[in-house]
Amino acid sequence: MKKHQFKYFVSLTLCLLVFATSCNKDFDKVIPDAPDNDGSVTYKVPKVLYLIVDGARGTSVRDAGTPTLRTLIDSAVYTWTGLSDNTNYTDATNWTDMLTGVKKEKHNVLSEDFAGNKLENYPVIFERIKSLRPGFRIASFASSDVFKGKLTEGADVTESFGGNDDAVTSRLVEFVKTDTASLIVGQFGGVEKAGKASGFDNSFAPYKAAINKFDSQVGEILASLKSRPTYYKENWLVIVTSNKGGQFTLPVEQDDKTLFSNTNINTFTIIYNNKYNPTFIARPFLGNTYSGSAIRFKGDPERIKGVVQGSANSEFNFGADADFTVSVKIKKGKTKNTSKGDYWYEWPSVLGKRNNSSWGQAGWNICLFYNGWRFFGAGGQDNSNGDEVGGLDFSGDTWHDLTFVIEKKADGRRYIRLYTDGVKGITNKDGASAAKPTLNDFRLSGFPNYNNNDPLTVGYVGGDVNGDRGVINVQLAELKIWKTALSETVIKQYSCDPTMDDSHPTYDYLVGYWPMVDGTGGTLKDIGPFQANFILEGAYSWEKFTDLMCSPSNTNLGVLVPKNSDIPTQILSWFNIPRQENWALDGRVWIAN
Repeated sequence: MKKHQFKYFVSLTLCLLVFATSCNKDFDKVIPDAPDNDGSVTYKVPKVLYLIVDGARGTSVRDAGTPTLRTLIDSAVYTWTGLSDNTNYTDATNWTDMLTGVKKEKHNVLSEDFAGNKLENYPVIFERIKSLRPGFRIASFASSDVFKGKLTEGADVTESFGGNDDAVTSRLVEFVKTDTASLIVGQFGGVEKAGKASGFDNSFAPYKAAINKFDSQVGEILASLKSRPTYYKENWLVIVTSNKGGQFTLPVEQDDKTLFSNTNINTFTIIYNNKYNPTFIARPFLGNTYSGSAIRFKGDPERIKGVVQGSANSEFNFGADADFTVSVKIKKGKTKNTSKGDYWYEWPSVLGKRNNSSWGQAGWNICLFYNGWRFFGAGGQDNSNGDEVGGLDFSGDTWHDLTFVIEKKADGRRYIRLYTDGVKGITNKDGASAAKPTLNDFRLSGFPNYNNNDPLTVGYVGGDVNGDRGVINVQLAELKIWKTALSETVIKQYSCDPTMDDSHPTYDYLVGYWPMVDGTGGTLKDIGPFQANFILEGAYSWEKFTDLMCSPSNTNLGVLVPKNSDIPTQILSWFNIPRQENWALDGRVWIAN
């Protein structure tokens, strides 16, 4: 019996050792390292220096020289293509993201005067830290008096210097030499001031000079930091980042029309620790290139559209039982009313088989639906009023694929699936939202039958719209209609292809195929079996394009590169401060390789 107990003890010990080693391997970039010791364990004290520079475009910082920052990236997680808030370019909004760890939808700082803010519910991390560690020492030194007045609650030392970055630098150089603070924040405004005076690009000498001056100021502060008598006992995380970029018109060849070409939101972030391996976070894959010529379809007053004429329209009535699939490529232009965003639309049809996209009209449409889209269909037994089923959001001014599938299942009912760039998701049914879509098929109301005598139409159709936000401004291409339900595997594989040929596994089920990039003339040719050409109407013209296809949504891109709201979470992790669920932080932690 004792032998068995001994073996059990040895096995358990080995298991615990393996488990401990595995855990340390996973967390060695989050938990501060322990120095060599002579038997008594003495961990280095974690510290953070957090430097914010306003208005420094990430790509401009990358190309400006910046010898100090270039030295840091040898031991850092870093990017030149980070993102600030993609709709609000104020300092206040972006500073607040960087100090609270939540986005504007929560903290509600939308203007430079902080009017209507919800900082009582989403305070800066200084207060979060103090709530768990009252003795934790924090210091903040800001060029901006507003920064000090609005965003330093909870700091033990808080000073501002009326827009004087040199004074901020001198104070930080003095302070970091000896003070015991664990978290030290510095905010600088000189780069943004230079950008506003000249332009936010290195082609403007004052802007480039301001970036390099900031770089030299960082060098002074780091030299002072490393001179601390206790430096060898401390484990410093140094974060240097910009709050946002600034307006500059990129050369045409550099503008891919994604949010990464929005110079106002282009930031850089360097997260340095002398034990880190260099970890570069590159600009993510943004989609395939797609070129051609297409019609720009517009709503009122131009009313540009294409209409199938004659008996061929009956081929696109599928009755109450047949499965069918519709897929189209679309590129949204800006709305007439951009008060809710450049590409926010309220309900206009872009294609469909009914001449009025209103409730109760028999037929179906693909419509623009806020930042996303919807299938809108009606007709048949107990479906006279219809269903609207929302699809995922997609960005503007690049091409995307929208696909819906109507399928009759074993229970005798018809269901619908929606795909955006091959990704399944419904945003307005069964408790789903744009932020949390459902992957379930949606059972349509009653027993729908969308048959009608209306023509198949692309572009303008009257009906359910909301003023200027319902006026379409889109280009369309690669419209395909199949008399079958395409599988999810096929949709995922082929959705972002720019063309289709007879190698496609469901090519034989096509009832209509319109590339819509003819480039000339007044007809959009159908190369499907029924040659149901669209005849163009209105003051149309052909426009050449070379754009990206299937670019990720802004929401998805926002988790692929560092963003402002990540940094408080990064800091809390460094200090091993547990993030409380009720803080509702929006950020993530970036780990070195």
